[in-house]
Amino acid sequence: MTLLQDLGFLRISLLLLGIFDTLIAPPAGTYAVKQGIEVIPTLVAPAAGPIIMMVILFDALMSKIRASDTTGEERKKFRSIMWTELAVVAFMVIGWLPYFLAIF
Repeated sequence: MTLLQDLGFLRISLLLLGIFDTLIAPPAGTYAVKQGIEVIPTLVAPAAGPIIMMVILFDALMSKIRASDTTGEERKKFRSIMWTELAVVAFMVIGWLPYFLAIF
């Protein structure tokens, strides 16, 4: 089985959403725009980022629990899913850190 098959459609969609949300992150110090298409990167993405990150982390936790209950190939499958999700979360943290540090 390949990693994409192991992840499945919903996990892939969630991970791509997290990556997309990070890629449209506004630069640090950007003011919020309250009209037009700029609302998405300046208001929606910063609000959705932490929520998406928490959902990915919750799924990584569930994969860890599932991996501890199984053995063999099934265990490897869920461990690879967990590490893939943690890698996306690390990417999101690195991508959003300058923006959120500028707020404080």
